[in-house]
Amino acid sequence: MAKVAKNSGLAREALYRGLSRTGNPELGTVLKVMDALNLKIAVDADTPRPRRPTAKSAS
Repeated sequence: MAKVAKNSGLAREALYRGLSRTGNPELGTVLKVMDALNLKIAVDADTPRPRRPTAKSAS
């Protein structure tokens, strides 16, 4: 945890508090920790689903 604190620029105590079971870290904190651990988030679009006919188009 000391290395993560040093690499993220956050206080070790703040990391323990924010990342605890009852913690509620801000997105910026999570991103700094991820950067310190060389992690990244990827978002991928789901495959589009075929549209179901609506009541108007069924008539």
